[in-house]
Parts: sequence; C-alpha cells; structure tokens
Amino acid sequence: MTLRNGFPAVSDAADQFDIRAALRATTAQDANGNIKTGVSITAKSLTGLVTAGNGMNSNIAAFDAVINRYGPVWLSNDGTISVKHAAAPSANSRIDLICIKQNETAAPASDPTDGPEAIIVTGTPAVDPVTPATPEGALALARVTIPSTATSMTSNGVIYEQLYPFTASAGADLLFRSETEKDAWAPWDGQKCRLLDGNEYQAKSGAWVSLTSITSQVKMPYSDRYITLVRVGHIVTASAYITLTGNFVQTGNTSVNETIPDGFRPSGDSRALMRGTDNSGGVNFYLYGSPNGKMVLNGTGYTKRFVGISGCWVTA
Repeated sequence: MTLRNGFPAVSDAADQFDIRAALRATTAQDANGNIKTGVSITAKSLTGLVTAGNGMNSNIAAFDAVINRYGPVWLSNDGTISVKHAAAPSANSRIDLICIKQNETAAPASDPTDGPEAIIVTGTPAVDPVTPATPEGALALARVTIPSTATSMTSNGVIYEQLYPFTASAGADLLFRSETEKDAWAPWDGQKCRLLDGNEYQAKSGAWVSLTSITSQVKMPYSDRYITLVRVGHIVTASAYITLTGNFVQTGNTSVNETIPDGFRPSGDSRALMRGTDNSGGVNFYLYGSPNGKMVLNGTGYTKRFVGISGCWVTA
C-alpha cells in the first residue's frame, strides 16, 4: 500500500486511478469500503429515467451517476438518448437489461473501446424469462419485459422496471428502493437511510433499526375501545383511555381473546406490563403482552369506570 498522488497538485502526477482513489472521499461507502454507485437523486430520477420511445426504442432521460471502474467514475447524461431493442421474440417473452458503462481499454480493464456507452443486454426468450447479467463495470438502469406480441415499446404487455440504485455523498443519508436493497447494504454504525416509501432507518450493531413510527391497535378486554400501539425501531409503547363495559374479577393470570398484532409483540420471554387504574382506586389491573401475541389479564374492574392504561416493551 502507498500514499497516492494527490489532485489537483503542482506535480500533475495523478493518473486516473489516483483521481478515482481521491474521489472515494466524496462518495458514500458501506462498512467494507464499497462505494455507493448509482444515480443522483432528482425529481426525474425519483419518477423513472427509462421510458418507452418510438418503435422499439427506449428513452433514457438526463442523469448524473457514479459507477465503479476500479474506483468511482462520475458519468453524466445531459439530455434524452435512445437505445434500440431487438425485435420482439417469436414466442414467449424476454427481459432486456438497459445499462450505462464507461468503457476503458487500459489495464486492468480490457474493453474494446474507450468512452461512455448506453447498452442493451438482450435476454433469452422463455415462458418465465430471467434477467440477463449486468456486464462487468456497468450500472443497470432498468429491465424491460417484451412479449412476443409487441410491435413497439408502447405495446400491451411491455413492462418497464426501474433498477438503478441511488448514489450519495459521503456522510449523507442513503436512499434505497426496497427492503431487499437496503438489507443487501452493509452499514456502518450510525449510518442512516430511507426507503422510497418514506420509512427511515439507522444502523446499530451492523443492522438497520427503524426510526419511523408505525401504529397499530389492539382491542382492550372488557371495553369497546382500543389500545394504541406505536413502534419506533424495536420499542413499542401502548396507551389508552377507556371505559370498561363489563365487570371482571381475575383471581389469576388469564388469557383473553384479543391478540397483539405481529410486529408489535414483546421479544423472548419478556412480559410487557400495562397497568391501569382510575382516580378512585376502584379499578386496578395488570395486562400483559406475551411473545406469542396473547394478552393476559390480572386484576379487578367495574362497569363504567374510566381507566388510563400505558406500557412499554421491546419487540423481537
């Protein structure tokens, strides 16, 4: 290992690999030092860069991107460009992959030419077609399913799916398309991200922990009202202000019919305590949430009593 030539510098000694090594400092990385390749976040990239064009052409809208060619390479497209697909298959369907790439003839790359290129990798027709592999050094933008009945890219049955990930600056929050894409990224502790649906996460001990409040309800026994459950990460809080609709006397722990929704249940063998009482002291009970979702009641209560209830626990 060595200290690489810097840029810009009076020596002017930095080659393309020295410059790419320096650009790593500006690009988000995972816990293993892999850079976050992808397209910059813009209004257009959030809605979809690749769309149907005329005839068998697909259009690629303007974008700025970071690809990985032995280090980050910044690649820009300043206007709509078209790429042409092969004719539709004679039978079944196929999936074409639309990619961008910075070709290089210099080692360690071995491309036949130098320069940027938008390419289509034509898939193999099949009853259940598969997506072709992304070429070495390329960034996949979209895949397009083309049925045998298609005469143009606007024909019925032609399906576009945007694939490109989103890049980010070093230290910035990341944006992922899906839970699957998020979970494939190895975060460093404290790194933050969000999904296209708005859910936010922060990494802790190598795993993503939700920062988004998720709400659910569970019916309160002996009442016509519900307990509100709010989950942030692995912490669930439960609260309610209810009117009891029936007398109850529990001499021991008794399971009741209402259950806590999956995803809000206590972890392990913990028993999450929710305690309720009223101002007169006439109602005093404990309501437990168990890992299997069952609610367990212990205590006594009387009709028409107003009761406040609250609790907190850790989910699995």
